[in-house]
Amino acid sequence: RDLCVRLGVSRRCYEEAFEPMILTGLFAPGAQCSAAAALEMAYFFVLQSQTAFDVQWCRGNIGQVIFDPLVQQLNATDKVEFLCSTRVNDFDINKSANGGIPRITNVQCTGVNGEETIIESDDVILAVGAKGLNNFVRFCPELAEFPQFRRFANLRGTNVLATRLFLDQELDIT
Repeated sequence: RDLCVRLGVSRRCYEEAFEPMILTGLFAPGAQCSAAAALEMAYFFVLQSQTAFDVQWCRGNIGQVIFDPLVQQLNATDKVEFLCSTRVNDFDINKSANGGIPRITNVQCTGVNGEETIIESDDVILAVGAKGLNNFVRFCPELAEFPQFRRFANLRGTNVLATRLFLDQELDIT
């Protein structure tokens, strides 16, 4: 940030262009990155690879523009159920499932009304950021038994979502 200020970059330009690029490229806030790392990332991804740089910033609220339509489409299939405002408390793990490969068989949750629920599962996708996964591992001894989950305890950074969409038709985004 300091380098951008010295170079005359406006606060708005930094917050709307440079900071998201740094978050996406270096997976950390600009304040935690050296100017050299930020410049190297910008040089490599933007200047050196201009023809391959295909980033589009979302116009509008990401939740409303991207996630709400996705949730509506998934809900319409009747194969997915979203439990909003539901907190995961624990996981039941079957250590002898799938020929000895452990898997989560139940997810224990508490709903917004305080009601506890057990959700049986064939598979579980932990679609949470690093901090959320770290909390799962800290408060669920069953997950903490696995080294691949324990490694998240020391992970620092900022949650970043990078999505590549392949559309079947051209869209007018002007």
